[in-house]
Amino acid sequence: MTNLFEVSIKKNETNSFFRGEKNYFVRTPDFDQHNHGANLGGHVESFLRSGNGNAEVFDKAFLKFLESLEVNKEDLTHFMANLSAFFALKNRGRLEGSTLFRSLNSNESKLVKSYLTQISNSEIYFSEKDRIYIHANFISKNGNDLLLNVLKEIDGIK
Repeated sequence: MTNLFEVSIKKNETNSFFRGEKNYFVRTPDFDQHNHGANLGGHVESFLRSGNGNAEVFDKAFLKFLESLEVNKEDLTHFMANLSAFFALKNRGRLEGSTLFRSLNSNESKLVKSYLTQISNSEIYFSEKDRIYIHANFISKNGNDLLLNVLKEIDGIK
């Protein structure tokens, strides 16, 4: 079986992989949408298990994806779905070696906070706020309060 994450690395298309663009689209069973969890839980998980340095490669690619996000509904959807899938898998011990989000001061944590702040300063936030909180609560249940804490800070909740 071809590992789509490896293909995306070789073609310098990891951002497309995380967005489910081109041949990286994996259809959800019930909807005509991309299944972010299947890509992370299948291709990324097996990539991580196949080599010692692969976790660092994945971490860099995920950081690159976070850096590429624009303030629009489509990127917000990819942002939330990838983070939810990442933390669900990480909580189950399935993303071997990844060191992302170990600290609130890490680059990736700062990128998440910056992106959510940008979203909160746009009109998108009001229409997507409930959906963002659903993902933040899901991520919190999977062991990371970063999104939830950032949202509470944005909304002035203690």
